[in-house]
Amino acid sequence: MNMKIKIFLTIFATIILLQFFYTGLKAEDTNKIEDEELPAVDPFMGNITPDPFSPEESNTETESPGGNIMKNMRLVATISGAHKKIAVLAKPDGRAVKYEENEFIFENLIIVEINSDYIVVSPNEGEEHEVYLTGQIKPREGNY
Repeated sequence: MNMKIKIFLTIFATIILLQFFYTGLKAEDTNKIEDEELPAVDPFMGNITPDPFSPEESNTETESPGGNIMKNMRLVATISGAHKKIAVLAKPDGRAVKYEENEFIFENLIIVEINSDYIVVSPNEGEEHEVYLTGQIKPREGNY
C-alpha cells in the first residue's frame, strides 16, 4: 500500500511540475491602445478648462451684457440643507470656495438666491443674473 501512495504522489508532483514548463501560451504583443484603456480626465486636476475630447459647444448665452461678472469663477455645486443653502464656486486656479445666500463673492457681487441647479447673483442694485452649473450666465427674467 505504501508503494501505491508513493507512485501516486510522484505522478501527481510530475503533473504539477510539467504545468510550469508548458510554454505554448504567449501573450500577444500589441501597440494598439483601446479607448477604454486611456486615462480618465481627473476632475480634481486644478484647472477648470473644458474637456479637449468633447465637442465644442457654443453658448451665446454665456456672454452677459455686463461682461464676465463671475471673473472666471464657475459654479460647481449647490448644497441645500434644512437651514442653509451653500454654493460651491471654483476659482481659475482650481481652489473651491463655499458661499451662502446674501454673501458677497466680490466687493460688488452678491449671491441673492441658491437653487438646486443655479444661483442668482446681483452685480448692481436691481440687476440679477442666473449662473448655472453648466457654466451659462443669463440675465434673470424681468431684467433688461
